[in-house]
Amino acid sequence: MISQVIEGLIKLLGPVATLSKDRRELKDSALRAISIALDETYLYYRDLGKGSQRNMDREGQLAKYWSAAAIPMRHFDDQLASLCDYKSEYWVNPDEYSDEQVINLGIELGEVRQAYRKMLSPISSYGKK
Repeated sequence: MISQVIEGLIKLLGPVATLSKDRRELKDSALRAISIALDETYLYYRDLGKGSQRNMDREGQLAKYWSAAAIPMRHFDDQLASLCDYKSEYWVNPDEYSDEQVINLGIELGEVRQAYRKMLSPISSYGKK
């Protein structure tokens, strides 16, 4: 009887371990997408600050980065996924948004970065257990 229980537990552990690994990989992928969107946005602002002209193609690419980040994040954090989606909408036509709207939506770049960093915390502490 005990050997059957142990055998059953061993059979369950394989799929559970795989599921956990798959979930970690999906979360890593979602966080990587946000990291890319953040980095590209910060780089664009850096270039603008150094005197570069606005670039509609680059802004369109930022919209795509943020949209791509929103999709996998919905499995882990609805609020962060929504922020990414709003960032995508913003970059489609940033002139339509006032500073006040950006603040009210919570899509200031620093705010999104802060939410992203909160998502990183469990991953970094996970490896220490």
